[in-house]
Amino acid sequence: MKIYNFSPGPAVIPPSVLGEASRSLVQFEDTGMSIAEMSHRSPKVMGIVEEASALIRELLGLNSDYEVIWVQGGASSQLAVAPMNLTDPKQAIAVADTGYWATKAIKAAEQICKVEVVASSEATGYDRIPRDWTLPKGVRYFHMVTNETINGTQYREIPDLPVPIVADMTSDFLTRPIPIKKFGVIFASAQKNFGLAGVTCVVIRKDLMKTPPNRVIPTIFDYRTHMAAQSLYHTAPVFPIYVSMLTLRWIKKMGGLEKMAEKNAEKAAVLYSELDRNPVFQGSVVEEDRSVMNVCFRTDRAGLEEEFLKYTERNGVVGIKGFPTVGGFRASIYNAMPLDGVQVLAEMMRMFAGRFG
Repeated sequence: MKIYNFSPGPAVIPPSVLGEASRSLVQFEDTGMSIAEMSHRSPKVMGIVEEASALIRELLGLNSDYEVIWVQGGASSQLAVAPMNLTDPKQAIAVADTGYWATKAIKAAEQICKVEVVASSEATGYDRIPRDWTLPKGVRYFHMVTNETINGTQYREIPDLPVPIVADMTSDFLTRPIPIKKFGVIFASAQKNFGLAGVTCVVIRKDLMKTPPNRVIPTIFDYRTHMAAQSLYHTAPVFPIYVSMLTLRWIKKMGGLEKMAEKNAEKAAVLYSELDRNPVFQGSVVEEDRSVMNVCFRTDRAGLEEEFLKYTERNGVVGIKGFPTVGGFRASIYNAMPLDGVQVLAEMMRMFAGRFG
């Protein structure tokens, strides 16, 4: 039975990438060694890091104003590392509270600098992106979560602001073209759209690094350390970077970010169309802010959630259970999720509604 993995992460990986990665885990090219055994400073591995960075540059359209680094740890670490690198202790950043990951960013940044929460959608259960807020004067940057995986909201448009945007883009990085000039720092861990857990890609506007913050930054957390060492300051997570490189090649081969955006919109439309017509399932986000990556929904009555989970799992659909604090369902349709998987899930929703609707 074919399995469709809608997990929010670690998530589905393109089959061609898995095939090549598995072969390289046994023997990489003609080296007689596994890629996992090779020194991170060997010419082969240095070439992998360089190609991965070059592909990020090409796909995002980065010019020489930006640097790309690969660091260990997930994006959660960057919630503290970014303000550490960009602010003085007395400076403030602005954040819009859009849900779970924005709240986590606020708590992390408050240990590093001042935080101004400009707006929140908590009162409506994080079912929308807050609007009609004003950026406070004197803030160093605006932190945004472009896509909230748990609550299922997404910024469709990136705001125009007089300060740089620092974006946690973990769950929609490389899924659509972005106006790169609006961003000062972008970070994304790889387990959603471009690889394996264990490595985070950080895109940095270099002029933000010219004036060091008035604070002591531990060397390992200083962006300049990794920029100077070309991501090889210490032992790099070689295999995750390699799988990221293979996935980046795949994205390019599939047509780049424009094609990814087209395919992802088509997949999301299938599920949202079913939600809008299905009498048993209900979406949890206002229409204009629905995530293209994480479709969140629930049943219209108690007791059916467990039934639907059992039904989908028996038929090869896994990973749709919602986050524990939110409940319901969450279908994550990242870059590598094929359209036919989404169509299968929509059909299961139709058939299930036929029994209980």
